[in-house]
Amino acid sequence: MTMLSTVQAEDQLRDLAQQFTQWRQSRTTPRGPIPQPLWAQAVTLCHVLPLAHVAKQLGLTPHTLKRRAGSHATAAPAPLPAAGNFVEVDAPAWQTPTAEVEIQRADGVRMRITYRETTPALAPLLQPFLARR
Repeated sequence: MTMLSTVQAEDQLRDLAQQFTQWRQSRTTPRGPIPQPLWAQAVTLCHVLPLAHVAKQLGLTPHTLKRRAGSHATAAPAPLPAAGNFVEVDAPAWQTPTAEVEIQRADGVRMRITYRETTPALAPLLQPFLARR
């Protein structure tokens, strides 16, 4: 899955909102089920944008979108890499980051830290990373 930037996700959310509007105007029954491709796009955007924001823009209830996103999250977890030092940890999509730091050493190795705290303690993480060569 390619991670979107917040700006890209907002653009896709605007497009998806238009698709939802078109679907609502063209549906044959007043309370017909939302097509699966629209749900899939909405759930994908919840990985980047706050769930409540996505739900509001699409005219959905946050509870329904959260339940739908949760049903997609119960799929089998991705297998761990056989031999690698990279570990990606995903936080729930509805928690927006308050700080994001990306640092690159002289040898080209990069580290990105996303915090949900208002005052992150970066020194304990950055010192070993920068000292390692």
